[in-house]
Amino acid sequence: MRIGCVAFLALAVCAPLGGCSGGGKAPTGQVAAKVGGQEVTVQEIQAELAGFNAPDAATRKRAEQQALQNIVARKLIAEAATKAGVAKSPDFALQKQRMEESLLVQAWQNSLVKAVPQPAPEEVQQFITQHPEFYANHKVFTVDQLRLPPITDRKVLDELKPLNDLDAIGQVLTSHGIRYTAAKATIDSLTVDVRLLDQIAKMPPGEVFVVPAQNMMIANKIVDTKLVPVPNDVATKHATQYIKAERAQQTVRRQFGAVVSNPKAKVVYNKAYAPPPPPAKGKPTQGGSAAPAGKAG
Repeated sequence: MRIGCVAFLALAVCAPLGGCSGGGKAPTGQVAAKVGGQEVTVQEIQAELAGFNAPDAATRKRAEQQALQNIVARKLIAEAATKAGVAKSPDFALQKQRMEESLLVQAWQNSLVKAVPQPAPEEVQQFITQHPEFYANHKVFTVDQLRLPPITDRKVLDELKPLNDLDAIGQVLTSHGIRYTAAKATIDSLTVDVRLLDQIAKMPPGEVFVVPAQNMMIANKIVDTKLVPVPNDVATKHATQYIKAERAQQTVRRQFGAVVSNPKAKVVYNKAYAPPPPPAKGKPTQGGSAAPAGKAG
């Protein structure tokens, strides 16, 4: 959708220019087009496609052409914006700085993740043995669900906390004008975090549990459970990916944490914006992380 929609913008910009054709020698090789004095390379087109997988060569070609139109349109409009003086505005400078910093962080994170080696076969087998909830005792849960926006109102949360019935939860939500949708769904234990599975296993039958998902909250009640053992090849692939993802996350957290907590980092705060002092040793901190599962609220 994104590529197709922007392609229409590119075509609209090109129309008055006679199809965006210009004078000069046509580019060849790794240069797909020239926009003024700027070259658009094949590598730029691949980056624009962002890992798009085409079902066939013809579809791939069309996608590349659309991506190229996207790049051409962006360069033309960016050049016009520069001539209009947009690049000299304080807002642009601030946004450019934020974007560059975010790209640097993302690029470093990607390189750290790529550098994490594949786990050894014996590690994979050990993981499979140690986690029967994923494999030998793999389960698929049928659940009734209520999908609702995140709730921050303490009064509503207090009303929901003691409830263990989806209908009752729905009535409270309706009384406060909170819209929700009811649905049936399945939860495959192979696709959720092992910590959530552990909490589900410890809950009494029929217990309602809430999990966050993409800017919403989902209240679930298990109505049926099926035991579906996982084939060895699927288990091996899943375990390999799971172990590597966990290690990649730990690596990124360790590397980034070392940078942020480095005592040699030169950070001087304005007193009006300084962070609060760390709590005294032995003194509990307020708040805490939310549990991934539990009663509504």
